[in-house]
Amino acid sequence: MTNAHASMSVVSVAAMSLIVTAFSGCATGKPGTTGGSGAAVIALPDHAKPAPELAAFAFLTGSWVSVNPNKTVNDEVWTPARGNSMAALFRQVRRDGKPALHEVSLITAEESGVFLRVRHLHAALEVPEKQADIKTYKLVSAGSDRCEFTGTVEGGSADVASVVYRLDGPNTLIMDVTYAPGGKEKGYTLRYSKE
Repeated sequence: MTNAHASMSVVSVAAMSLIVTAFSGCATGKPGTTGGSGAAVIALPDHAKPAPELAAFAFLTGSWVSVNPNKTVNDEVWTPARGNSMAALFRQVRRDGKPALHEVSLITAEESGVFLRVRHLHAALEVPEKQADIKTYKLVSAGSDRCEFTGTVEGGSADVASVVYRLDGPNTLIMDVTYAPGGKEKGYTLRYSKE
């Protein structure tokens, strides 16, 4: 090792020590900093606290993944409730690694009930012409790590008899979709594992 390399190594070690020292104060647990676990500790204003009607949906929160029989991969990530809503992003990845489609979901507590709304998007976030409407489902029941919605006329989802999310153990989320009898669509089940 040359003297120049040795000098640079000493400088690099000294610089790293300064960086580590500077950031070690972040583990204070004070609001706006990170706690010992690295998670941010933030004091939220009252209007961001979850609406009581959304407490039954806490089991959805987190990142979920499944592999389809054709080897495409589904991800569904649900945010915690904030105010009167909680949101999710669904992404399907094709076998060539490119996105197949996306969906944005929103559960909202409103005066007329709790609703699930879903916006379908193509791979590059284009809105499909035949699926331009936001699908709307109204809550039928919620509790015990299970919730059920039914399609509404709004958004043209009346042919959906039920959308059910349910836990099957702590690390498995199941989504069952059934359609009204006599329709063109067939029901399906997605089985996700928690990441």
